[in-house]
Amino acid sequence: MSKTLFGTVDIVLDGETYTLKPTLGAVRAIESHFGGLRGAAQAINSMSVDGCAAIVVGGAGLTGKDAEEMAEKVWQAGVLDVSIKLNAYLVALYNPRGQDAGKPQAATE
Repeated sequence: MSKTLFGTVDIVLDGETYTLKPTLGAVRAIESHFGGLRGAAQAINSMSVDGCAAIVVGGAGLTGKDAEEMAEKVWQAGVLDVSIKLNAYLVALYNPRGQDAGKPQAATE
């Protein structure tokens, strides 16, 4: 994978930085929770505290107490500010190769 850092988003909640990585595991966790990435996008657009928390949990690979406390952290940080970061992350999940399609091929005769 040549662009391993494309789409990685850092989000600071309650003074702690969470790194959301665009991995297949993250996609599967988020799709499992929402029934697909479209459901995740709808949760972000509707400013759902629990939905945004679920995306952070899936993207950062959190479990246990860290996962359980995420909704409170999202709410305290402000769901509007969190949702802006999550939109950028979701774009990376839709397009994990990034914006650049690579070098143009030389014309052949």
